[in-house]
Amino acid sequence: MTTTLTRILINPQRRQARKLLTNPQAMHAAVRATFPPDIEQEDARVLWRVDHRGHEHVLYVVGPERPDATGLVEQAGWATRPAQTAEYTRFLAALKKGQRWHFELVANPVMSKAGERGTRGKVVPHVTPEQQLDWLIKKSVNAGFSVAGSGEDGEGLPTARVVERANLRFRRRDRTVTVRTARFDGVLEVTDADALRSTLVHGLGKAKAYGCGLLTLAQPH
Repeated sequence: MTTTLTRILINPQRRQARKLLTNPQAMHAAVRATFPPDIEQEDARVLWRVDHRGHEHVLYVVGPERPDATGLVEQAGWATRPAQTAEYTRFLAALKKGQRWHFELVANPVMSKAGERGTRGKVVPHVTPEQQLDWLIKKSVNAGFSVAGSGEDGEGLPTARVVERANLRFRRRDRTVTVRTARFDGVLEVTDADALRSTLVHGLGKAKAYGCGLLTLAQPH
């Protein structure tokens, strides 16, 4: 398996770029089109996330092979800034228990609410930062890492915080879809390297087609 991580600069002055930045359904289709239709997603699925830093909009894509982002860059990027793709496999192989990494994640924190009198339950979103952070802490147990709530610990212990929340609303076929998202960042500690590798290539939580679930790691600041 050759997993890749791709970075694409999005130009918001372009009409197609504005559409992609405001419609996760359209962005999903554009990202998926950078890979052949017959790709095998058992070992790694296609994940994406958009980061906004000032006037810069960066699209990150993880996939099971090298994407061809030429068309996406032509329609929504900068001709002078081609997509940058790196092999992810070597980085994943180097993960070890006890390592600490700065992380970023956009997720769709939800819970299953039981139905009454045997009726089918429904999935409802967590709405407060406290609920969303608690969701991440619980998810991390099986995802191969540990984090605690944000706070001044004074010892550089793993911490996480919610830095942004949003409600994404867009049309899908004949209905309106709403996805509630939370952006997390902080420091994590690797507790199970194999489980974390799986999380990095398969995503965390739901709504992965709509820009959620892609966890990225970097050296701590």
